[in-house]
Amino acid sequence: MTHPLVLVFSGCMLAASLLGLTQSATGTDRTSKSSAVTQQGSSGPRRGADAQDAQQSEEQKPKAKRPPGVYYGFKEAPAKQKGAVRLAAYNVENLFDGEDDPKLSGEVDDLKERTSEDRLQAIAKAIKALDADILALEEVESEECLRWFRDTYLKDQGYEHLASKDVGYYRGVEQSILSRFPIESVEVQPDEDLSDVKRDGKGFAEKPTKPGAEQGQRFQRSPLMADVRVSPDYLLRVIVVHHKAGGLEFAYQREAEALQVMEWVKEAQAKDEHINLVVLGDFNATPTHKTAMIYRDGGLVGAYDFRDRSRKDMKDAYTTHASGRPIDYIMASPGLSEDFVNSSFFVLGTMHAGDDYDWRKGEEPPKGYASDHYPIAIDFTPDDAELAAGGKPAGKGSSKSSAKSSSKPASKPDADDE
Repeated sequence: MTHPLVLVFSGCMLAASLLGLTQSATGTDRTSKSSAVTQQGSSGPRRGADAQDAQQSEEQKPKAKRPPGVYYGFKEAPAKQKGAVRLAAYNVENLFDGEDDPKLSGEVDDLKERTSEDRLQAIAKAIKALDADILALEEVESEECLRWFRDTYLKDQGYEHLASKDVGYYRGVEQSILSRFPIESVEVQPDEDLSDVKRDGKGFAEKPTKPGAEQGQRFQRSPLMADVRVSPDYLLRVIVVHHKAGGLEFAYQREAEALQVMEWVKEAQAKDEHINLVVLGDFNATPTHKTAMIYRDGGLVGAYDFRDRSRKDMKDAYTTHASGRPIDYIMASPGLSEDFVNSSFFVLGTMHAGDDYDWRKGEEPPKGYASDHYPIAIDFTPDDAELAAGGKPAGKGSSKSSAKSSSKPASKPDADDE
């Protein structure tokens, strides 16, 4: 489970600076994560005696601890534009059912992880408010668990289609999809060899040499890849990721995973340059980390470029994790991004457990708490009719004419974002 949005974008470096983000360690799994909730100030550095006095004053005066409440994201999900499809991702923080899985026993016994009724209700409430048509989930126990959760708590939400596949992860969680549209194919690659990915350029993490610290051999949790038939002429390739958690010492692993995903993306684009494709989920990396930049530099377009630029609370509104960081993203192929609805990207705020909450002490989260991540979403209008009419084979993922949009989303933040 991670502890750290969806601050998703191209122009990551500048946006990270303006949002007050740092290259702090990313979140960790349940076995190693820190419960500390940190937040970076948005003001710039001060100089001279004023800066010294301010620093001493801050050291002497402890920050007030926040009680449980909603501190990040939008208070309400925006209404969908007529005819639009909502695409979303949500790390639900260990969604386990009450059925015993004999493969998960001992230290990682699934029954010990059983999600409380209150959290199940809170997760379902968030999903209902989100109103996504295609919802990528992370940290779901199994397809059986997802089906039970859907049929018990989301039975009136229209999610007739679902997908989830075991990837052999020792904690027993995987990526999943709930969809109001048919899912035509589902695939995972848990045995994919990552040792041969190419690290061209600067800024990559050094390969760990410490014995027992081998990284970059296999995915910790293989991405879930699925084709969703949104309409007869519109096929969407969905790649749900949950990159390795942990601090900067695991950056090499995350980068290997991201590089392999981008190899798959490039292969798909070589077959269809106009493909509607999205990589989304929990990246466990802030925008300034190489893991996130691999996707931007690979030509994918971040949903953050389609944020509401009129907001004054930009940092908090687009924070995706309880630690005060954006580590969840929606990254789209140029073909799909042409269909994104401007200003439709949002993070849905849910309850923060409060600064005193520490799961390591066996504490139960407060009533109404759903997850340490917040759902992220963006709307798009599926329309490939003009491409099909122009001679491209309809229904094969051949999506847009490259001339469909002469303007591209801004890759640099507005001045008022700084």
